Amino acid sequence: MRLRIVFVGLAGLVTAGIAVPDGVTVSADSESFVTTQSSMLALGSRADVSITPIITVGDTLDSGFRFEAIPDGIAVDADEQGEADVFVNHETSTVPFPYVAANPTAANGENDFDNSQVSKLELEMEDGVLGVEEGEFVIGSELGYQRFCSNYLGTRKEGFNRPILLTNEEAVEWINTSGTPWPSGQGLAGARQSGVVVAHDVRTGTNTSIWGMGRFNHENSLALPGYNKIVMLSGDDTFASNPAQSQVYSYIARNANGVLRDRGALWAFVSDTAGFDDYYDFVPGSPAAVSGHFIQVPRDIATGRLNGTGRDLVAADKGFPAPTAAEFASDAFGIPVDGPQWVLEKWSDANGVFQFVRIEDMAYDKRPGMGNVVYLADSGRGSTGASAAGRSTNGRIWKMVLDPADPTVVQSLSIFLDGDDNPVKTAGEIHQPDNLETTPNSVLVTEDPGSSQQFPFGSLDPAATTSRLWRVPVGNPAGAEVVAKVDQAADSGPTDVDAKATGNLGAWEVSGIVDASAAFGPGAFLVDVQAHSLWVEKAPGPDLFGAVGPDFTYKREGGQLLLIRIPGA
Repeated sequence: MRLRIVFVGLAGLVTAGIAVPDGVTVSADSESFVTTQSSMLALGSRADVSITPIITVGDTLDSGFRFEAIPDGIAVDADEQGEADVFVNHETSTVPFPYVAANPTAANGENDFDNSQVSKLELEMEDGVLGVEEGEFVIGSELGYQRFCSNYLGTRKEGFNRPILLTNEEAVEWINTSGTPWPSGQGLAGARQSGVVVAHDVRTGTNTSIWGMGRFNHENSLALPGYNKIVMLSGDDTFASNPAQSQVYSYIARNANGVLRDRGALWAFVSDTAGFDDYYDFVPGSPAAVSGHFIQVPRDIATGRLNGTGRDLVAADKGFPAPTAAEFASDAFGIPVDGPQWVLEKWSDANGVFQFVRIEDMAYDKRPGMGNVVYLADSGRGSTGASAAGRSTNGRIWKMVLDPADPTVVQSLSIFLDGDDNPVKTAGEIHQPDNLETTPNSVLVTEDPGSSQQFPFGSLDPAATTSRLWRVPVGNPAGAEVVAKVDQAADSGPTDVDAKATGNLGAWEVSGIVDASAAFGPGAFLVDVQAHSLWVEKAPGPDLFGAVGPDFTYKREGGQLLLIRIPGA
């Protein structure tokens, strides 16, 4: 049964800093659609910031387009002042999670209705009101991709001769290449392991899997300016973080056609400094800076394909041992996943590739001539206990400086902003950084608080907080400030159908963020919220295994896309 959303009144929007102009009627019948749902973001420490909700999960346009669940990465293609095409990833997957293979039921398993998708929204500012003119899916569920996270729009400034949207699977499961993706099985004919980059040609609408960009849990693929070729960095947002097993890779191709035809090469970052080959070698608060370089990954290991067969690699193909549960992530059936991701992991270990904990998003420095400086979010492990060597509590943001003449040379890697110098839940520390955006003045950082960072709903702990959006001055990271934080007031409200207890503070997350000033003026950013514990729709799943009855519950998680203005950012 499809849920019809019940909208709350405008009064919920008219709060300090939440901008709804007087006399504006926001409804699906307007020329531009503007959500009537309350803002899922509230102000942080600054009163001069303003926040405006644009569209909420479940909102449906007159055309029939519905804004889908788990909005994540955002890219902006500015047409002119006041107008933009906006690409929004949806981090959905039809592989159930959680899932109890021994006894799957509707009560202990959950699944999304759809595979990953990318929405294209036409946004227009009219009389000071930002609304949605139209929406469509440019990558649809029928293509079978899983868990799109962040994205990046490559343009002429990064060497592309036409705009190419790069989006990425952050997933580990084996899925079927046709028909229903799951259930599948490791190494089966007609199946592949997830973890691929997808290039969407904005002009032609074609979508291409770029296998050579590596088979791993891609959070984002960041194109860099300043080189006479296409240079893209990507990090492994691994599902297993102990031991450290996340790497940073670079894909280098001659031009945009070289990317779309997958004629580039994959390279992996290696430290040149003795005693520094993983995250933990930088103790909390370390001022150390190491140099390094990128080494080329063999083509078959980069693509994850066994030469001449078209099937995905497994460990035995390269003489590696199969993974154990202590070494690598497991699939929905609890079986350690053998496939291209494990093969790449074993190759990286054998070749001394630097091991981060969990690389999330990346962004390059927007100051003139500094595009070779890259900021890397590493969400860390969220380990409890005092700050100590060998322990990752809150995560950190790295700063990597590439040689401006040679992108395979790393002049320095250092800590830009460290959260590991204090325990989890410390109020003044960043809590597991996730997505990034940069301007000439700032690094904007969103948080994805793990369970160790969360607080019971209604907690009176003075440190209690929801997920936050930080502005970090690029020249003074010690001056970091919270400019917004998630508002979870809608949890267990009239649009929430999950019948569960209200989620912890921190169960929702600020997710994608992108500079939108080219279209909507100085200090304008688009940001989205993932409302994980708010379901706007649910339905029983199929009976596939085990006892009679549904094996999981389908759910459509809430979320929202918003405009935030941060003066001076």
